[in-house]
Amino acid sequence: MDQLKKLIQICKLHYEKIILSVVLLVLALAVFILWSAKNAEAEKNQKVVVEVGKKKVAGISSVDLSAFNKVLESAANPPALNFGLPHNLFNPVKWQRQPNGDLLKIQTGKEVGPDRMSATKITPLKLVIALDRVASPGSYYFGVTREAAEKPVERRKRQYFAKLDEKTPAFILKEIKGDLENPTELVLELVENGEKVVVTKDKPYERVDGYEADLLYTIENKPFNNVRVGSKITFAGETYNIVAINPNEVVMSAQINDKKHTVRLAAGQ
Repeated sequence: MDQLKKLIQICKLHYEKIILSVVLLVLALAVFILWSAKNAEAEKNQKVVVEVGKKKVAGISSVDLSAFNKVLESAANPPALNFGLPHNLFNPVKWQRQPNGDLLKIQTGKEVGPDRMSATKITPLKLVIALDRVASPGSYYFGVTREAAEKPVERRKRQYFAKLDEKTPAFILKEIKGDLENPTELVLELVENGEKVVVTKDKPYERVDGYEADLLYTIENKPFNNVRVGSKITFAGETYNIVAINPNEVVMSAQINDKKHTVRLAAGQ
């Protein structure tokens, strides 16, 4: 009993040291536990590394880049943007007042301008050489008409007196067939190109050298008659040059930008 009292007394005197010793003991135990856990974890990690190195895995499959490449190709060659008619983003719809006062809605651009021009008539322009009359046996009067001449004064009929092998401004009489007073054929050589042509009393020589046309701008019911290559016509606020006329069409060129337009002969004309 006395020993127990002594022990209690000692504990009372040295309780701080006892508590400190217990704490140190607990800390030592914790350090040991952590060290043991660290070694166990390191051993486990090493084992995992070894096992992973020995493990066989399937190869990486190739990636399908076709869709990506298709997008890149599309980006490299973007489609052309068309901001012209009938798109109205930069082309607001226009309304044009006609000569009769009506308003015409311009949606495609073809409601007015060359697309509404028509050719109502196309006439061939000829070089005509005809025997007018016999002056005397072996000498003759010929009428020469150059419908395609550039100057109007040169388009009128001109009469030339000719004898065998005599040269006129238009031709040379090279041969007289039949009776001199009533020949069946007269052979002429054209001065301009040396071509030999035949003229008879009933059949003159004819050659097409060009064409003239009658045009009608239907929107304004505005006619342009007897236009030829080189003529200028103005309609819908723009001027056009006639650059070619064929048997079935007229080609005009816009003076503002040299854009060409073809006007075809109306059906049935």
